[in-house]
Amino acid sequence: MFGRFTEKYYPDGILQFEGNYKNGQANGYGKSYYQSGNLQYEGMWANGKYHGKGTLYDEAGGIIYSGEWRDGHKLNGGLRENFDVDSDKLKKYLDELNSLIGLVNVKKELNSLINFVKLQRLRSQRGLNIPTISLHMVFTGNPGTGKTTVARLMSKILFELGYLSKGHLIETNRAGMVAGYVGQTALKTEEVVRQAVGGVLFIDEAYSLVSDDDFGQEAIDTLLKLMEDYRDNLVVIVAGYPQLMEKFIASNPGLASRFNKYIEFHDYNREELFRIFEYTCAKNSYRLDADAAQILSDFIDKLTAHKDEKFGNARAMRNIFEQCIAFHANRIMNMKQIPDDLSTLAKSDIIRCIN
Repeated sequence: MFGRFTEKYYPDGILQFEGNYKNGQANGYGKSYYQSGNLQYEGMWANGKYHGKGTLYDEAGGIIYSGEWRDGHKLNGGLRENFDVDSDKLKKYLDELNSLIGLVNVKKELNSLINFVKLQRLRSQRGLNIPTISLHMVFTGNPGTGKTTVARLMSKILFELGYLSKGHLIETNRAGMVAGYVGQTALKTEEVVRQAVGGVLFIDEAYSLVSDDDFGQEAIDTLLKLMEDYRDNLVVIVAGYPQLMEKFIASNPGLASRFNKYIEFHDYNREELFRIFEYTCAKNSYRLDADAAQILSDFIDKLTAHKDEKFGNARAMRNIFEQCIAFHANRIMNMKQIPDDLSTLAKSDIIRCIN
């Protein structure tokens, strides 16, 4: 039934596999190792694939998945076993997501996705078969609409749900994936993807990978392969302007097949932008006086009424805030006597920022 005990080695002499071998493949109990020498997998094999009970580890020794395998695939659809759908951290991250200003449709879509993952956890606990889950997403929207913030929260939420083994976020773009010479791009892309395994890989302005040169295509081809290799422990989110992202996904059948969840981030309206500025003030122990608040409100009205492709949304509010507190500091420090109130932003502070 099973073969005889065999050891296999990497070219540099590092142990690659030890266990039962038959017909040139692992069959029965065995262990595989990373080229670093750290344990990669321990458990049952069939025809060279994980099959039966086994545990898969990352290179740092953390458990990616422990349970039943069939033909190299996890029977629970890629969900980690140690999770708690009612954990305090999960509630905290969900509250953060749902407390974000605006983004009503984003929160609706993501809460639906989160509920789906939760239900699969409950079904798995009851011994039911569950579908293989792929959560790769396309975030479309203008700059400053919260795409990176939401991606970071989703990485933490999916970790708490047991879908991801680490829950971190790696942010990159074309420059982080494409090299200047043929062959190097694949290595560069592979490096950034491997850093993201166990978490979320966020690729901003992903449409820039589609260009007249071959380097961007090499990055896409490498990305698609690695998304398949790590499909049980990696979420890739590509982001950018709506129309450009549509062209990007349509440019490659592999992209269209792997990214089937589209979430649109709309521009903030005037009320939301004002609330974002107030929230930023409160978070940093500042506040606006009545005259400053009116000046800012009037400016936001004009800003939203005449916005163009350079409109920065929440990013514009953060920039104004940073300039405002700098002017506020200069005004306070040039007074003959430092006042007790060091937190109130005045009309003059706002005017200097917007003129």
